[in-house]
Amino acid sequence: MNSTAAVLDRVVSDLDLTIAEAVRSSGLDAMSDAEKMDVLRLAGEAQRRVEALVVETVASVDGRPPVPVLRRSLRCSDAGT
Repeated sequence: MNSTAAVLDRVVSDLDLTIAEAVRSSGLDAMSDAEKMDVLRLAGEAQRRVEALVVETVASVDGRPPVPVLRRSLRCSDAGT
């Protein structure tokens, strides 16, 4: 696994643990509105960075990757399905 993939693997694992902890311990319910806004802000920042990495990775593929391959790798479906 290359270093970028290894870092992303750790990030995904950390997110899984964070989400499980927040749900299991009702951590989200116990947060103040300000804390929830911080969580939403940071989640949005993380999401934008992940989307940028997806875009840059797809753009770096030689030729145009087939759409079905992208859908499978990103686990998404056709619009409206």
